Amino acid sequence: MRDYQPRQNTLTWSTTRITVLEYCNKKYFFNYYPHALKELDEKIWLDALLLKNLKSIEMRMGEKTHHLLSDYLKLLKKEEISDEKIQELKTAIADEMKWEFEISKNRDYSAGYDRERKFGLSEHFYGESIDDKLDFAINKVRGNLDAFIASEWNDKVQHYFKTAKMVFVESPRTKDFESMKLKLGSIPELKNINVMASPDFGVIFDDKKYLIIDWKSGQEKNDSDGASDQLKIYALKMLLKWHKEIDNLDIEGYEVYLPSMNQIGGKITKADIDGIIEKLKEDVEYQKQFIIDGDEYKNEPLAHTSFPRTKSEKKCASCTFRHVCEELKEKE
Repeated sequence: MRDYQPRQNTLTWSTTRITVLEYCNKKYFFNYYPHALKELDEKIWLDALLLKNLKSIEMRMGEKTHHLLSDYLKLLKKEEISDEKIQELKTAIADEMKWEFEISKNRDYSAGYDRERKFGLSEHFYGESIDDKLDFAINKVRGNLDAFIASEWNDKVQHYFKTAKMVFVESPRTKDFESMKLKLGSIPELKNINVMASPDFGVIFDDKKYLIIDWKSGQEKNDSDGASDQLKIYALKMLLKWHKEIDNLDIEGYEVYLPSMNQIGGKITKADIDGIIEKLKEDVEYQKQFIIDGDEYKNEPLAHTSFPRTKSEKKCASCTFRHVCEELKEKE
């Protein structure tokens, strides 16, 4: 029997999406349902689309770290790495960041949303001067690669490439959304839900032992109670894909922070998998409160007034959508 595949526009769950919903309901609306504004006010709709595609320089720095590390690991896997290649990678990422920065800085944001030219930095949209942050961002990204190369993880990864049954390195520049979906047809409450997940790095040592790694370049957690929800989702994806029972497997998952190389995580157990499935169900029920008739298949949002704003002035002050949120407030 073929696995059930939900439609592209059905309700989607991801750790990012549920975090945004819990952070601010209105931000969630702007980020995932901007089309609902089209009939209300075309300018607000287009402004929301524009802001949806902008990212802060800090977010871009995290993305570029993942791009650079992925490029490095792929060359390492093919045994094509050298000091010269490493320098080429670092030069290329610096040139790329400088080029994109200039595109963002010189963009006329007053022209509104451009389907063919989506990239931009939110700081430039808001007229902030961030020229002094570019070199810092570039050095941070390249320094993260240097930290990885100098760490024991570099040696571990090379060993995995030579000895493991299979090693997966994500391609963050070209995401394959179909391959990212979990096959949830066996869980009735979730069969209509799109759940997206793709680990940064994965190792299948043999039929029973797996390792999952999530590279992190942001603020480190101060404490941890084992593997994160994201790592548990990755493990669930593996189990569903290969119809495995976790009782018969040894799965470890870690978040590895750059540049410190500190790691958080551990063994993923049956209780972890059962728990993340229940969390998925609870999160989906929470999300369904914001769509018409709770119909995850149609996935049409309630009126924008049903998405309350956060009461935190600090959150609002740094929100990418603060401009369009003020525009919409006048309509409410």
